Amino acid sequence: MIGTLVFSQSPGDLTGLVYDTTKTEFTLFAEYGVTRDLTVIAAPGFRRASVGDSTSSGPGYFDFGARYQVFRKGAAVASLQGIARIPGASDPTVLANLGSTNAEYDLRGLFGYGFKLGENDAFVDIQAGYRFRTAGPADEVRADLTFGYRLRPDLLLIGQSFNTVSVGEVQGGFRRVREHKLQVSAVYDVNARLSVQAGSFATVLGENALRERAVFSAVWVRF
Repeated sequence: MIGTLVFSQSPGDLTGLVYDTTKTEFTLFAEYGVTRDLTVIAAPGFRRASVGDSTSSGPGYFDFGARYQVFRKGAAVASLQGIARIPGASDPTVLANLGSTNAEYDLRGLFGYGFKLGENDAFVDIQAGYRFRTAGPADEVRADLTFGYRLRPDLLLIGQSFNTVSVGEVQGGFRRVREHKLQVSAVYDVNARLSVQAGSFATVLGENALRERAVFSAVWVRF
């Protein structure tokens, strides 16, 4: 289980549209291995968002689904994953809820590989997916890349790239989006069951995407 608290701020979007946006989000991500190959996933969230003078507080998206391992050989593993995302916000007339009131469905493939970099452990995780969005926003193609390097036995450094491109039709005033985020963080293992994480991310390129800057902290619990 990973409990994550994120604070993000944006003075506008990357194409020059100006509206101050701030968000505080808490997400509790949990996964449980039912079998060697099947893992179930659940992630409820809470959010407070402000866009200009509009503010919304309440439950965020609730994600649930499963991941199934389809290939494993040595340090390489491949899986398929499906997630349904149920919105907590329901009033689309509130500007701060824009894009957060509709169900979404995410299907993706994942590939991971662990290796040695010098004398230390490292890994890469590559994910490619398609997100079906309902009631207005365009569907999205997503590609995520993670690189992890264990600097010490109790300290993991993580660099990540999150990439989103809109595809298909848009309705109801929504716009096509292209967004590229970079994230860095460090995870410190307090003991075998408990870890703490701190990091930051930013939107570095895009179109019709928020110029977002964020910091976050998290607690990991293994059971």
